[in-house]
Amino acid sequence: MFSRRTQWELEPNALSRALAERRAAREAVVDLTITNPTAVGLRYPASFYASLHAGPLAAGLAAYEPEPFGLASAREAVAGYYRARGCACDAGDVWLCASTSEAFAQLLALLCDPGDAVLVPRPGYPLLEYLAALADVRLVPYPLGYDGAWFVDLGALRDALRAEPRARAIICTAPGNPTGAYLAERELDEIGRLCAEAGLALIVDEVFAEFPLRDTPGRVSCALREQPCLQFVLSGLSKLAALPQFKLAWGVMGGPRARVDAARERLAVIADTSLSVATPVQHALPQILHESVAMRQRIRERTEANLHALRAALAGGAASVLEVEAGWSAIVRLPRVAGLDDESWALGLLERAGVLVHPGAYYDLDGCHAVVSLLGPGDDFARGASALAREIASRAGMA
Repeated sequence: MFSRRTQWELEPNALSRALAERRAAREAVVDLTITNPTAVGLRYPASFYASLHAGPLAAGLAAYEPEPFGLASAREAVAGYYRARGCACDAGDVWLCASTSEAFAQLLALLCDPGDAVLVPRPGYPLLEYLAALADVRLVPYPLGYDGAWFVDLGALRDALRAEPRARAIICTAPGNPTGAYLAERELDEIGRLCAEAGLALIVDEVFAEFPLRDTPGRVSCALREQPCLQFVLSGLSKLAALPQFKLAWGVMGGPRARVDAARERLAVIADTSLSVATPVQHALPQILHESVAMRQRIRERTEANLHALRAALAGGAASVLEVEAGWSAIVRLPRVAGLDDESWALGLLERAGVLVHPGAYYDLDGCHAVVSLLGPGDDFARGASALAREIASRAGMA
C-alpha cells in the first residue's frame, strides 16, 4: 500500500544500535557528531527572545498575511543581508520557505519531471538522496578530488553531463558538507558556463558560507553573482543564525531575466501550495539577522578552537585531518588496518572509547575516514579528540 519512493532501509545500523544500547545502559558518550547549536550551549540570551516576543513576533501574531514568496519586509531583509556582503540582490528575486530542504524540494518540482536527473557533488550530504527519491528524480554524482585541498573535478563533471541527457540541474555546496571547501572562482564560473550551454539550472547551497576557518584567497565567499544560466542560491536561519527551531530559509533567483521571470511565475504556484513560513518569524527577520552577527562570531571561535584541538591531538600519529576551509565539520583520514573499514572504526571507537563519530561512508567518502562536528563545547570536544587519538594509536598498532 506504500509507494516505491519510500521503500528505504529503515532498520537501525550497527552503529545506531550500539549507541542506543550504550545510552540505555547510561554509559557515557562523547558525541562528536552533534550539529544542533541549541544543544551545545550556543544559545542567545533570554533578552533576545524577550525582545522578539515584545516586538516583531508579537506584532506578527495578530494577523495572517499569506504571500507565496513571503512578506516584502522579510524578503527585503534577506536582500539587504546579501548587499551587506557585497552581492547585488533584489528583494523581488527572493522567496522564503521553512528550510533549505523545502527549497530543494520546491526546485526539484520546478525543474524536473519524474525520471529526470540532477548532478550532485560526491562526497556530499545524504539528505539529498531522500529529497530526490520523494520527487522521483535521479541523482548523478560528480566527484570532488583531494590533493591537499578539495576541488571540483571539472573534467569528470563534463563527462557526467554528456552522459546524462535528462540532466536538469547541477547542485553545488559552497562550502561543501562535509568537505568544508569553498568553490574556487574559476570552478563556479565554469559550472555556470556548463549550465548555460546545456540549458541547466545551477543550485548553490551556501548555508555554511559565513563560517570560514581560515583565509581562502581565490575562493567564492558569496555564490550570488551574475551567471549566464538560471541560478538559485540557498541559505537560512538554521545555520546562519544558529536558530534551527525558527524554521525560516530562503532562495535567491538569478541569471538571464527572462528565465528568472519564468521561474518566478511557476515557483510562486509551488510555494503557494504550502505557505509554510510562519508570519511572526518573518516580521522578526530583520532583527534576527542583525543580532545573529555576534552568534556567528561565537561559532567561528569555537570551531576554530576545536579544529586546533583535533589537529593537536592527532599530530604525529597514524591519522590526519584533511584540509578544511569553512563550516562545522572536519574529516579525519584513518589508518588502513586489516579488517577495518570506516564503519568498523566508528563502531569500535564508540564501544571501546565511548566516542561517537560518523563514518565517512555516510557521505560517500572513498577510503577510510571519520567525520566529526566541530560545534561541541570545547572541553567535551578536547576529551573526545584525545580519546579518538588514543584509540587510533591503539588500533593502528595492529597493522
